[in-house]
Amino acid sequence: MSISRSLATRAALATGAIALAVIGIAGTSGAASAAESTPGSGNSSLSSLVTAGTLTQAQATSVKAAMVAAHDANKAARDGVESSALRGLVSAGTLTQVQSDAIAAADGRQSMRTLVRSGVITRELAQQVKTTVKTAMDSVVKKPEAVLASLVSAGTITQSQADAIQAARPTRDHVHRGA
Repeated sequence: MSISRSLATRAALATGAIALAVIGIAGTSGAASAAESTPGSGNSSLSSLVTAGTLTQAQATSVKAAMVAAHDANKAARDGVESSALRGLVSAGTLTQVQSDAIAAADGRQSMRTLVRSGVITRELAQQVKTTVKTAMDSVVKKPEAVLASLVSAGTITQSQADAIQAARPTRDHVHRGA
């Protein structure tokens, strides 16, 4: 069962803060370009930590690679989580198969709203789908804090360096988007 971009968008909201944190820490380029960058180049928080002498360039490259890998794994897990969440809602009798198929076929937030307006699903049911997918995503997502903890455990960085990376992460305002 293929999952629509609607649910991908909704799950992305669940991982949005994580993705933004990863992008804020890792920048938008791949890990290979991190190895090529010079200390202090760019505006990423890792570059500033290299410039300040808190991290070596090799450590920054390792952190960036780990963050990008976690972000990619989170994206890959999203489709399976969404599909599983819909199957679970059908199995529990919360959704009919027709409703599940309609949600899977919905293209974006606006289409979910159209499903609500047309009576295919209720607003409460749309919210329950969103909450179920978010809860499922929260249980499988590898958060930046866990990535840093694994780097500390591996001896790649120290706990004080992990704390400095956490402190340097950009803060993002979260905007609530309803169903």
